[in-house]
Amino acid sequence: MAELDLLYKITTLELLSRVDFPLTNTQITDFFLNANYTDWFRAQAIIHNLEENKMITSETSHNSTQYRITSEGLHTLDLFKDKITEGIQQDIEAYFKENKMQIKATNAITADYYRATGGGFLVNCKAQEEQTEILSLNLHVDTKEQAEAICYNWKVKYEDVYMTILDQLVQ
Repeated sequence: MAELDLLYKITTLELLSRVDFPLTNTQITDFFLNANYTDWFRAQAIIHNLEENKMITSETSHNSTQYRITSEGLHTLDLFKDKITEGIQQDIEAYFKENKMQIKATNAITADYYRATGGGFLVNCKAQEEQTEILSLNLHVDTKEQAEAICYNWKVKYEDVYMTILDQLVQ
């Protein structure tokens, strides 16, 4: 069991090392579930353990947690990379080949909200293409419900919002 957990940890580090953007908890877990390596509970335990041991870091917004590999994680991966079999390497390649565009799109459009010091909520919406932030929008709203609605709608309507702002400012 300990050997299997080590393999799952190294595989998670390998996943994170292959991308130049963070992966969500769901994206990491989906890899393990889709490849039939382990169940959801064990995948969560592996992610938690890696974070606890500072091999990965997390950033959580109200609806998603994203992970990045740390320098400690990269060092550990270098030490144990030979544990990853050719079959696992192929599964990782296939996962990214099949899902990379969707993964990038999911991670490129973000929205989160925070309680504002003077009351209400501050909503921060961002859109990125490649490594370039193309729009960052901060809005102050009165209620948590409004903040949550903006976060939800941003993911669906960001292109329309971006084009409307651009049209209004370029005219």
